[in-house]
Amino acid sequence: MNRQALKITLLDDVVLSQRNATTGGHETLDYIPGQALLGIAASRLYPSLSLPQARQLFHSGLLRFGNGLPA
Repeated sequence: MNRQALKITLLDDVVLSQRNATTGGHETLDYIPGQALLGIAASRLYPSLSLPQARQLFHSGLLRFGNGLPA
């Protein structure tokens, strides 16, 4: 397994909720969930990939992101 470290600098305030539900109480997180980072990567890379490449990369579990924890 290959690992790559990232340094993320937020340019604006970000609020991330523990749950995706739109109703009920929300608890904020003090880190960026790996799934959110995967979604950001997918939104940027999907247009440059063929459908089979995108499916293999983003829907097979081949690419994973850990949580973005504060330094």
